[in-house]
Amino acid sequence: MGKIKTFRSEKLRRAVAELPCVDCGKEGETQAAHANQGKGLAIKASDARIMALCVRCHSFLDQAGSMDKHQRRQYEDEMIARTYVALVENGKLEVA
Repeated sequence: MGKIKTFRSEKLRRAVAELPCVDCGKEGETQAAHANQGKGLAIKASDARIMALCVRCHSFLDQAGSMDKHQRRQYEDEMIARTYVALVENGKLEVA
């Protein structure tokens, strides 16, 4: 069995990084943050599960803050959804 491939898109990552943080709204420090689910053991996280988070919110996610596993997954899912809405609303993601 070969190496598992995940979706990668530099164009998408760059578009996400241009958005304001979808959690706190801060502009100018946004990173394309990946959901932590589905990665590990040399498997990279898919760019399909990406979030526009500022440095502080990205750090909060990676450190898990006071969230348990279920809360963390809910947070990731909500931030991913907000990111895709922002991409569409700002014309950075074309949907046909």
